[in-house]
Amino acid sequence: MHKALAMLAAGYLAVVGGVVQAQVGELPPAPYDFRTIECGELDNDAGYRPLRPSHVAGEDTDILCKVTVALSDKTKGSAKPHTVKLTVSHGTKVTYEQVRDARVLSVGSRVLLFVIPAEKLPTEPGKVTIRAELSKPVNKPGFQEVTYTLSSED
Repeated sequence: MHKALAMLAAGYLAVVGGVVQAQVGELPPAPYDFRTIECGELDNDAGYRPLRPSHVAGEDTDILCKVTVALSDKTKGSAKPHTVKLTVSHGTKVTYEQVRDARVLSVGSRVLLFVIPAEKLPTEPGKVTIRAELSKPVNKPGFQEVTYTLSSED
């Protein structure tokens, strides 16, 4: 009985040791490329339209942003998931933030869609910045921004 238990324990340690050794030999995560960010307005009348450079406070339109990330065939490392963090800010105040998984597990690109609800957009006059940032490791640039100006209702 003791001999069988000893053999079972030895077999378990050999398997565990092999797994640990395989993890040590793994390549680090491959850096992704941040390709583009494109944002537009969603409304009931026109559907989707390009983002205007200026808006009037109180307009009730959601914003749709399309973020494209890619894994190049020239990068070294293993294809591991990354994240994209999208933030909407007004001056130094962040009014909306969302983080999504970006999984490009082979050479190519992936598009992520973010919908920013109208009620999460700033309502005071000033510059509004929509920023998308890709988690590390990343080939530079690791983020891109889109801005528009918000003016008060007249």
